[in-house]
Amino acid sequence: MRFRVSDQEYSEIRAAAQRAGTAYGTFIVHTVQAATRQNRLGQQSTEELCEELRGIARQLNRIGVNLNQLTRIANATGQAPGELTAALSYLEIVLRRVDASSVEIGRLLR
Repeated sequence: MRFRVSDQEYSEIRAAAQRAGTAYGTFIVHTVQAATRQNRLGQQSTEELCEELRGIARQLNRIGVNLNQLTRIANATGQAPGELTAALSYLEIVLRRVDASSVEIGRLLR
C-alpha cells in the first residue's frame, strides 16, 4: 500500500517510529491498528463511560455534603456520629469506581 505524506509529516512519523523503537512501516501499521480499535469501541462506549463519570461526580458531591454535615455535628458535640463510618466506607467504594474508570479511560485512549 502506498500513500503520500509531506516532508514535515514524514519527519514527524519517522521521529515517532524511532522513539517507539520500530521501523517506519511497522509504526504506521501499529498506529492504524490502534486507530481502528479505537473506532471499533464506538461512540456508545465513550458515552457510557462519560455517564459513569457523571454519576461518580454526583456521588462524590453527595458524599462531600454528608461529610460536611457529619463534621459539623462532630465539632458541635465533640463526638463523631455513627454515620461517619458508613459515609467513609461509601467514599472508599466510590473511589474504587474512580480508579476503575480511570483505567478504562486509559484503555480507551491507547
